[in-house]
Amino acid sequence: MTSPMMSTPRPSVSRLAWITVAVLCLCWCSPLAHATDIDDVEISPSAQAASKRGLAFLAKTQRQDGTWPTGYGATTGIVATCSLAFMGAGHTPDNGEYGINVARSLQFIVHNAQPNGLLYKVGMEGEPMYHHGLATLALAEAWGMSQDKVLRDVVKRAADLIVSTQNGEGAWGYKPMVMGGDLSITVMQLMALRACKDAGVYVPKESIDAGIQYVKHCHNSVDRGKDGGFAYSPGGESGMARTGAGVLSLQVAGNYRAGEVKQGVAYIMQFKPVGTREVEANFYYYAHYYAAMGLYQAQSVGEWGKKAWKAWYPAITKSLTETEEPAGSWPQSFGNYSTAMALMILQIPYRYLPIYQR
Repeated sequence: MTSPMMSTPRPSVSRLAWITVAVLCLCWCSPLAHATDIDDVEISPSAQAASKRGLAFLAKTQRQDGTWPTGYGATTGIVATCSLAFMGAGHTPDNGEYGINVARSLQFIVHNAQPNGLLYKVGMEGEPMYHHGLATLALAEAWGMSQDKVLRDVVKRAADLIVSTQNGEGAWGYKPMVMGGDLSITVMQLMALRACKDAGVYVPKESIDAGIQYVKHCHNSVDRGKDGGFAYSPGGESGMARTGAGVLSLQVAGNYRAGEVKQGVAYIMQFKPVGTREVEANFYYYAHYYAAMGLYQAQSVGEWGKKAWKAWYPAITKSLTETEEPAGSWPQSFGNYSTAMALMILQIPYRYLPIYQR
């Protein structure tokens, strides 16, 4: 296999606190077939068409150096998120219509890896550890697929940096150092560590366990007279975006049957598109991605989880297909972040990313 880091890929193939995601699957069957024999809720024809338009938009607007021209489009975080959108539809560095786009994205991230392991383009806007978490996820996915030694070395250093910067509470902060943190950045680092572990990189169990305990401390338990949601930090106010993040991170770490998960799902279901409460506008795509992923995972826990997913996914799919712009994008924030996140929501039933597999 030709390394996407070492040579030109074959053309035959394709404030940032509101971004996400996971690790790529070694699966080469068609997306629709992969979904239909696993889940009752499938990706609809309209969602397939919307996804196809969105991917074409990302490919068309990507620059030769692997970046995008708008907003944060030249940051490792946004480049990583867009690469995840391609991979979520089954495109890999060496295969698929958009393999060349994935390879360009990975090259950009690797070229901006710092000596201490930080995956961040120096001088760019945004907090470094948000970029780092997303970029680590993207490279870990690619390593799991390609076994490219160059990728593995970069991913290992990236994982080591995450472990070394965790604070005594189990949380992470915005800078690559031990400092105060919050739920949003902690969830991102936990997802990155899970991706690294799945890709075969050593991650200390103690690091993940401590992170999970911090997430649980951010839960406003119904048993204590609270609303069942998650806050940015222990004792804070719940929100739908942070609740989706909390619910997903617990399940990704293996805590599927935690009481916090069931309470968090019930909290999420109060919000649109199935409830009546409005989602925080600034966190819209972040919130819906984490919520959809968390509800998808919850199907394996019980009937309440299956019921939640079967209500939520068709509703958010309808909303996203109706708001896609003619060019194939979604209303932009942070460059192509909105479009990439919307695509990843639509693509969940494809199950190309191992994190989608329960």
